Amino acid sequence: MAYPSRDLHGPDQARGVRDLFQTLFAAELLSPSNKLWLFFAWISDVEILDNSARRFAAIEPDWPAAPIRLSQVLSALLARGTQVRLIIREHGHNEYFIARLQSLKDRFGDQLKWVVERDFHAKGLLGDDYFLSGSMNLTFNGISVNGEHLILRTDPAAIAEQAEQLHLQWEERLR
Repeated sequence: MAYPSRDLHGPDQARGVRDLFQTLFAAELLSPSNKLWLFFAWISDVEILDNSARRFAAIEPDWPAAPIRLSQVLSALLARGTQVRLIIREHGHNEYFIARLQSLKDRFGDQLKWVVERDFHAKGLLGDDYFLSGSMNLTFNGISVNGEHLILRTDPAAIAEQAEQLHLQWEERLR
């Protein structure tokens, strides 16, 4: 059986990249993964969902008619019971987002864990039924400006392999 995959290249496909992230996170909100891994060397509280026309009001009625940021989406996923795991590079750029994570950790405890690693450089997003990887950091420039390459995989074997690798390499180090 063939499983769909997709390659995206920025900045030429920046709109496609934004649409892909919006679709993946909207799907997560509708059918949350048990565990969601985000691993990016550089990460920002980027706008993930365009709720300016209240397109996501049925999913989160209290969200404003405005762009919805990553921290807001993670909060909604944590409220739905998803375990969120992050691996982030130790870098000044990431400090603001880590502070946002701390406020979520105060609310959701060990449901949210992360590790800050000095030399970490990988990039990806792993849910129960997809694996997105490539050269892109989860930042405005990564999504909209830089020449990046992303690969979306839906093959269960590739997803399981990546989930096992992340678990073996990182789970004990997460706090």
